[in-house]
Amino acid sequence: MKQPKSAIKLSPPPVSEPTLDVTGKGARPDSDIKPIQIKVSVARHKEMKAYAAEQGISMTDMLLEGYRMLRETRGG
Repeated sequence: MKQPKSAIKLSPPPVSEPTLDVTGKGARPDSDIKPIQIKVSVARHKEMKAYAAEQGISMTDMLLEGYRMLRETRGG
């Protein structure tokens, strides 16, 4: 098989552009909501839940904000 003359470089689509997950059965748009699950001790869960309530936000919002902050500080 003949190799291409130059490497093709593609960048990922912008976040605003809807895309489909075509890797599995029943492809769904990226804009759909998908649950994730983490395991923490009961004590840690209570601590996190209380902190989110004190801040007036949901645990989901708190975790997403933490993810955003981590990405900003570590780059990527």
